[in-house]
Amino acid sequence: MVCSLVAQAEPGVTDSTVTVGMSAPFSGPSADFGSALKEGAEAYLRYVNDNGGIHGRKIQLLALDDAADASRTVANTKKMTGDGSVLALMSYYGVSTGAVLPLLDVASTPLIGVASGAESLRDPPQRYLFNLRASYLDEADAIVTQLDSQGLNQIAVFYQNDSVGRSGLSGAKNAMVRLTLRPTAIASIEPGTMNVSKAAVDIAASKPQAVVIIAPAHATAEFIQKIHSFSVYPQFIALSVLADDPLLKGVRAKVRGLGLSQVMPDPWAMSLPVTKQYLTLLKQYPNVAPSYYGLEGFLAAKLTVEAIRRAGKYPTREKLVSALESEYDLGGYHVRYSSNSRNGSRFVEMSVISRDGRIVR
Repeated sequence: MVCSLVAQAEPGVTDSTVTVGMSAPFSGPSADFGSALKEGAEAYLRYVNDNGGIHGRKIQLLALDDAADASRTVANTKKMTGDGSVLALMSYYGVSTGAVLPLLDVASTPLIGVASGAESLRDPPQRYLFNLRASYLDEADAIVTQLDSQGLNQIAVFYQNDSVGRSGLSGAKNAMVRLTLRPTAIASIEPGTMNVSKAAVDIAASKPQAVVIIAPAHATAEFIQKIHSFSVYPQFIALSVLADDPLLKGVRAKVRGLGLSQVMPDPWAMSLPVTKQYLTLLKQYPNVAPSYYGLEGFLAAKLTVEAIRRAGKYPTREKLVSALESEYDLGGYHVRYSSNSRNGSRFVEMSVISRDGRIVR
């Protein structure tokens, strides 16, 4: 009886269930991404529950729509952490998640996995925020390293002058310093503008072998076409944030051959135990297609479940934090946290936009 009362006293925990919360866009321009995160998480949680749950408890997901609006993300987080309905949070979306960091501290509630590589979510480390994916710094570093390994060491950078663009620029510059390279040119555009002419002129004049891009889809398409108009044909490769742009679908024909870094394994390949498990479980959902965001939600759910398991029969928010400060093999995708590091993975691979507009390895 005492144990039952203890379990009920902890937020989100009853004798039969553990509830985790999620705030993501299920409406608006980014709805496809938020919905994919949720579908991936639900596929794994259903599997866990069908196999008995964790310590005899089923794992429930309370998912609230924020339409990628920071004010709604804050309101959802206040509700879930304040009314005792969740043990933890998982699979948030976007850099606007930074607005909820003070709430995590107030409620001592861990948030596991944010679909963003923003440096503002990583530096300085936040006690209750556990990043799953690699950062934009990691992506840019991996891009420059791969280009150099291919003999493409005359590299320019085109970026949008915002927090994401500046993070990517820093990563590219850091990698060049490490590899004793110098950028042939660095050019930027301001957020909300489409005037890429000066940036294209400056970069084309530097005759690069490759251009690293950290910019939205339409600006990227215009930039590539402008560079080609000068009869300059470098290799273009962009950070994964480009794939987050809802407008990418409309310009894929203009960016065929564009390289993209990815922070999740190939969700269509059986190359890792976790992707094999993901694809196998998705067969139960004929209307759900594999995707990078779906796999990211799946991995976040898998990490959350394993951390709850390690937290013991009577999990608390603080026990969960302690359990997360460890190493996890999620089926070939490895994450590691410590008391002074909340960056779980530095996994980065490259993909390309094919002739028919698909993103392929």
